[in-house]
Amino acid sequence: MCGITGFVSREDRFNWAMLAKASEAIAHRGPDDHGAEVWSAAGQRLQVGAPFAVGLAQRRLSIIDLSPDGHQPMSNEDGSLWITYNGEFYNFGEFADELKAQGHVFRSRCDTETILHLYEQHGIEPALKRMNGMFAFGLWDSRRRQLILARDRLGKKPLYYALLPDGGLVFASEMKAILATGLIDREKIDAVALDQMWTFGYTMGERTIFEQIRRLPAANYAVWADGRLELHEYWDCPFGGAVDRRRPDELADELDALLRNAIRLRLISDVPLGVFLSGGIDSSLITALAAKVAGADLGTFTIAFQEKEYDEAPFAQRISAHLKIRNTVLTVKDDMAGTFRGIAAHFDEPFGDSSAIPTYYVSKTARQHVTVALTGDGGDEVFAGYPWHREGLRLWGPAEMRRRAARALTFGERLRDVKLRMLGPQRGFSHVEKLLSLRRHEQVFSPEFLRLLKGVDSWRDREKWFSRVAGSDVLSQMQYVNIKTYMADDILVKVDRMSMAHALECRSPYLDHRVVEFAARLPYEAKMDDAMRGKAILRRLLERHVPREMFERPKQGFSVPWERWCRAGLGDELRARWAGLRHPYFNAKAADMLFPANGDGSPHLQWNAFATLTLLDRP
Repeated sequence: MCGITGFVSREDRFNWAMLAKASEAIAHRGPDDHGAEVWSAAGQRLQVGAPFAVGLAQRRLSIIDLSPDGHQPMSNEDGSLWITYNGEFYNFGEFADELKAQGHVFRSRCDTETILHLYEQHGIEPALKRMNGMFAFGLWDSRRRQLILARDRLGKKPLYYALLPDGGLVFASEMKAILATGLIDREKIDAVALDQMWTFGYTMGERTIFEQIRRLPAANYAVWADGRLELHEYWDCPFGGAVDRRRPDELADELDALLRNAIRLRLISDVPLGVFLSGGIDSSLITALAAKVAGADLGTFTIAFQEKEYDEAPFAQRISAHLKIRNTVLTVKDDMAGTFRGIAAHFDEPFGDSSAIPTYYVSKTARQHVTVALTGDGGDEVFAGYPWHREGLRLWGPAEMRRRAARALTFGERLRDVKLRMLGPQRGFSHVEKLLSLRRHEQVFSPEFLRLLKGVDSWRDREKWFSRVAGSDVLSQMQYVNIKTYMADDILVKVDRMSMAHALECRSPYLDHRVVEFAARLPYEAKMDDAMRGKAILRRLLERHVPREMFERPKQGFSVPWERWCRAGLGDELRARWAGLRHPYFNAKAADMLFPANGDGSPHLQWNAFATLTLLDRP
């Protein structure tokens, strides 16, 4: 796992200081090695210091082939291709012998070098379709004068870019590297992205909070040539098409084999590995299977809270004890508040998911023991585990599903249901997931900002995905949209930034694309059981390894007691800071609503406000 950055232009317009600053800004992602290569507009490889048109840099976290042979940027045999790469290409070993037989010469055992030779032999899209992994890279093809940017299918590894006015381009693993170049105007804010963040907790798709910086979408590659950039999608997996009607045990057997293989691939490493364990279904199943596949005690890592209603550590301890695995627990407390600002700042833009805090600390704890950790990320999206999936079925599912998902409603909730049913799942599902009501929206933002948004549909970046699954059942539609938005733009962003803040690599077996493709064909009953609980097939599979009573409990989620922490001193400080906020897009008078003196605030809005103050309230 690494940090990458690079520049390209038609002219020798960049200088070494820009590249060095960009590389230094992401040094935390790769503490083991660093390198850079630059070329002139005429194609000449240059020494450090000269103005250049093309530059690639990398910060390396050594996982496979720890020797100097893994140094990047890396080239092919004749130096016509160069790559700066972040990620893991798990099945790279399948292609080495084939490529050697075709005349390619390997100098290392790195997966990085295999990408170069696959591209050289087959071209970019066939190469990407052969890759099982998580990755982002920039590849300079000097013969074609092309820079190729690419991301993995699910978007586990990040890649940002900015097109410059003269047709040049700068890219990086994190926005802080692009901002460090001085080529971007920080004051140009994307109003739609800011609205998305406050409404849903994250910016979506290609958008970032900065108008000039864009995110390369998952399962896409981009080709820069002669000042123009073209994006291409190379993979998709709509849910709810062809349905696999085999018996439940047969489906569970296939998933067991798929997950064991996915875990086996993700255990390939030349450094120590562990597992994040919350005690929930997703991480418990990964832990149980990983212990069997590895045949050794990997070690697990768990976060605890003093507030019992948020604390899942006792459940994790029971699972680890049953599996005879060593578990390391760290308790997160409000007196750690001095680090919270640094956690929020690490995202480079306001980010609305306060579970970044425990993710940061579990990563920090794990890194003291291992360099790679397996996680249960993706289980809820891929196998329908969120409460809002049941809620969507209650509102828009077939009559039998609506009946089974029914719950007691207040008069106000019944009125809301009428509106949501009329809206339908495409717009209604966004209302179910949104965090900011219309009334709060008008309180938080200034009249100037609200005028900017007039007539603009900030939700389009989310709802456009419904068109690809318009013929699918409602549950499949919700899953697909969550995979394309909430998972890609919130969950995976959170895990990448918080783990890489400690140079820890996280690997997600549920997000092996073969597992996702399998899940896309599952029948409804493999997702929801008779009691309308999600992840039915994961429950069936986990019961083969862990007694049911150890994991059958209400879904808790990886949340923090942020509202409690915002009482007393911290709340007073944040209320005063918001009241003094002078940003033209926000209403300073919302301070008492966001951080009420009685402490009864919304934890979602309070974290949004905290993140906004951290990133946008600069002197």
